[in-house]
Amino acid sequence: MLTDLEQKLSAIRRGELDERTVYASSFAERRQLVPAEGPVFHCPVCGTWHRRFLPFGLGGRRNAKCPACGSLERHRYLWRHLRDHHRVERRRLAVLHVAPEPCIAARLSGLANLRYLTMDLYNEGAALNRDLTDTGLPAAVFDMVICSHVLEHIERDDLAIAEMARLLRPGGRLVAMVPVDRKLTVTFEDASITDPLDRHIAFGHPYHVRVCGMDYPDRIRAAGFNVTVFDSRRMSPLIRHVERINKTLLFDGIKRRA
Repeated sequence: MLTDLEQKLSAIRRGELDERTVYASSFAERRQLVPAEGPVFHCPVCGTWHRRFLPFGLGGRRNAKCPACGSLERHRYLWRHLRDHHRVERRRLAVLHVAPEPCIAARLSGLANLRYLTMDLYNEGAALNRDLTDTGLPAAVFDMVICSHVLEHIERDDLAIAEMARLLRPGGRLVAMVPVDRKLTVTFEDASITDPLDRHIAFGHPYHVRVCGMDYPDRIRAAGFNVTVFDSRRMSPLIRHVERINKTLLFDGIKRRA
């Protein structure tokens, strides 16, 4: 609303627009963004409204993918956390984004308040192509590391978590997500399972090396973090429905000071 008013200031000063006209036009413009009938879904990442989202995944999850930016359910929850909890759009931070999601990278890379670096083992579009277990980067240079749906692919995830701890300054934040089976108390892994087909059967994905259980935050704590678990189910059911955010967990770790 403020932005809208700012755009009309010249006309207001000239007396060409009165209060009634300004507010009436503003409400009319906002109504155009929100369909009056049928399901209404909103993507918090790119800010667009849609009558429906696209299906995604092997099972064809309904209304999963934003048609505009390609965000999935977990991306929208992650962006909400970065935006609302960490205020990434306003704070001056040095951020390392591991395996950057294009929709979120597009938002973060455009922020002048961030020193933003992307890294991925395979994606040549990332600034660095490095192994997360041994990045070769100097220690204690980042205020935040973002790592979503990566650790379940890494056999020595303990080394990867320790490396992210090394890269963070004391008091820095690790924002991490992995797919979690809430019915599983202890993480299941078997190093003898190496064939992609066998991994798909055992772990639900040909390139996963474990099924993460509810104990997974303990692995992050063991690397020197105080961890808070954020659960999307604590959100407003209405927001979850409108933004199509599924049941997911996010681990927010603060690197302990020596």
